[in-house]
Amino acid sequence: QGIVALAFWLGSLFAEQIRAVHKSYPFIEIIGEPGAGKSTLIEFLWKLFGRDQEGVDPNKSTAAARARIFAQLSNMPVVLIESDRGEDTAKQKQFDWDELKTAYNGRSVRARGMKNSGNETYEPPFRGSIVISQNAEVMASEAILQRIVHCKFTRAEHNADTKKLAEALERTPIKDVSHFLIEALTKEKSIVDTVLARTPVYEDKIMAMDEVKSVRIGKNHAQMMALIEALDSVVPLPEGAGKAAIVEISEMAKARQKAISADHPVVAQFWEVYDYLNEDHTNTPRLNHSKKPDETIAINIPHFIKVATEHRQQVPDTADLKRHLKSCKTRKFLGQKAVDSKIDPRTVKCWVFEREGAKRTG
Repeated sequence: QGIVALAFWLGSLFAEQIRAVHKSYPFIEIIGEPGAGKSTLIEFLWKLFGRDQEGVDPNKSTAAARARIFAQLSNMPVVLIESDRGEDTAKQKQFDWDELKTAYNGRSVRARGMKNSGNETYEPPFRGSIVISQNAEVMASEAILQRIVHCKFTRAEHNADTKKLAEALERTPIKDVSHFLIEALTKEKSIVDTVLARTPVYEDKIMAMDEVKSVRIGKNHAQMMALIEALDSVVPLPEGAGKAAIVEISEMAKARQKAISADHPVVAQFWEVYDYLNEDHTNTPRLNHSKKPDETIAINIPHFIKVATEHRQQVPDTADLKRHLKSCKTRKFLGQKAVDSKIDPRTVKCWVFEREGAKRTG
C-alpha cells in the first residue's frame, strides 16, 4: 500500500493530463491507527517534491480558505488531515466531504460572486489531487466513497527494524530525494502515455471480477494499476513489488465495492440494536409493530429510543438516524406509514422496511 501511495503521488504530477482524457482522477485515503506511520509516509512523499509539510485540517479552515487552498496548486496534492473528530457541535460544524465531489472531475469546489454590478462569478477549476489522511475512515455519501482509493495502515508488523527504517525516512534530507520530481517530469510523455494506454486494459480486468459492480471504482483502481507500471520507469521497484502492488489494488477495489454496498455505520448500529432487542425469550416482538413480521418491519422511532434506553443500549443521534435510514441497503425502506400496531392497541406512525429475503404478498 506504500507503493500505491507513491504511485498516486506520482500521478498527482500529471492529474490534469490524465483528467483531460479520462475526465477524472481519484482521491486517496490514507488511514490507520495512531502511530501506524501515516504522517511519516506523507511527509516523506512531500520531500520527493522538495517540500517540508504534511497537510491542512479542513475543520480549522473556513470555506473561503479551503477554496483558496484548492485553487493555489496545479498538478500537486492537497492533503487534508485529522478531520475525523466527531460530530457537529454548536461551535464547529464538521467538514462536509460532499464539498469535494466536483474536485474529482477538476471542476471548482466553490463559486463566489464578483464585486461589481454584473452577474459574473469566480469559479477557479481544481487542478490538483486530493489526499485524505486521518485515523478513521471517511464517513460520507456513496458518491464520495466511490471516488476514493482506500489505503489502511496498521502497527501489526512494526518491530525494531521497521522503527529504524521509519526513522531513516524521517531523517532523510529533502536534497537527497527531491530529484524524484525532476526524474518524473522529464519522463512526462512516457508516464502519461502508459497511464492512458494501460488504464482501459486494467479496467476491463477489474470489471470482470464478480465482486466489483461500480464502473467508477473500476476506473479509479485501474488508473492506480497503470501508475504502478509508470512508477517503475522513475523508481525501479524491487522484483515482484510492482505485481504485488497491482494484486493489492485488486483487493482494494473489492473492499471499496463492499464498503459502498454496506449500510452507513449509523444505520448498521441501529439494526444491531434492533436485532438485539426486538424479541425476548418468548418470541414476543418489542419493536416491530407490523402484523406481517415475515414481510415487513415497522418501527416507531420514539418507541425504539425508549426501549433501547431502558435496556441501556447506545442509540445513534436521532437527526443522523433519520437522515441515513432512508438509504438503508440491507432492508429496503418502504416509507413512513400509519401502521395498525401488533404491539399497541392503536395505529402508530412507523418507518417501514422490507425484511431481508421477504416475499411480499401485498
